[in-house]
Amino acid sequence: MSVLRKYFRGWRFRANRPTLEVGAEVDVFVAETNGTSGRAFVGDTELIVDGAGPETVEKQVRVRVTEFDEATATGRGELLEIVGQSSYSG
Repeated sequence: MSVLRKYFRGWRFRANRPTLEVGAEVDVFVAETNGTSGRAFVGDTELIVDGAGPETVEKQVRVRVTEFDEATATGRGELLEIVGQSSYSG
């Protein structure tokens, strides 16, 4: 194994359009809501979060992915719980 391969062993590049698997639980920040569902972004991947009301905006929430389209990098998920605050909220 070359020195370069040893150095980069285990490294991988992070995609700006990560894929999400149905059934997976992920923690995301809710960017906005329409009152009954919210929008969260993981890089350029958009996730509609069912059940994310106004109390979840700018909060970190745990979501179970219910559907995902890899071609468009969009999906839906259901809100499980609020798990944290935004690092910039007062």
